[in-house]
Amino acid sequence: MIKNTLLFLTVNFIFLVTAQADQGWQSHQSIAEVVNAYIAQNINLPGEYEVNLMPLDSRLRLPQCIDPLEAYTTGDRIKAGRATIGVRCNTGKKWSIFTSAIIKTYQMIVVLAHPVQRGEIITRQHLAIEKREVSNLREDFVTEFELVENKQVTRQLNSGTILSLRNLVEPKLIKRGDKVVISTTKSNFSIKMGGIAMMDGTKGQRIRIKNQNSGRLINATVIKPGLVSVND
Repeated sequence: MIKNTLLFLTVNFIFLVTAQADQGWQSHQSIAEVVNAYIAQNINLPGEYEVNLMPLDSRLRLPQCIDPLEAYTTGDRIKAGRATIGVRCNTGKKWSIFTSAIIKTYQMIVVLAHPVQRGEIITRQHLAIEKREVSNLREDFVTEFELVENKQVTRQLNSGTILSLRNLVEPKLIKRGDKVVISTTKSNFSIKMGGIAMMDGTKGQRIRIKNQNSGRLINATVIKPGLVSVND
């Protein structure tokens, strides 16, 4: 009785293996290739990017698809971070699954080559360009020196810090109580007179100035330290 049972199990095992071999399974590698190709065709990110596919469960068995597999997404576009890509077979024994990919993006961005203290003015000597992963950064990092030069930092920053516009402000070129030159330029003449700043001001800002001669309060535009302009 035991021999017959063993024979029956052996025959069934051989039959099952043969049936699986005849049917054929979709290889996980072929699914990964379809996903990679779909991402490459539909991604639109600046700089370089890197794709890491999450492996499928090794126990997953899907019937071999007769026609080419179709990849798709439910969103409008593929973004950096975790992306979900669907893959489906539309013929024969139809099936569909979702795969996950981690997409990292890299750009050449501005970082600090040297540490700076709170209130310090950024100069070109403070800066460097390095390739960094920006997948998880806010979009206020900068890629050009000109955007951060001559800006004032709002807190202490260490060497290697990625510069963010959140940590930078326009420096105060004029402070309340400073003596300034008021410049008025017309089409055929210009006048300069002394004044006292009644408030702090950054470049391009309009501030209140007291004319030292008349005592009159006027609005003037900050040009540089010690100089404001009235052209209207």
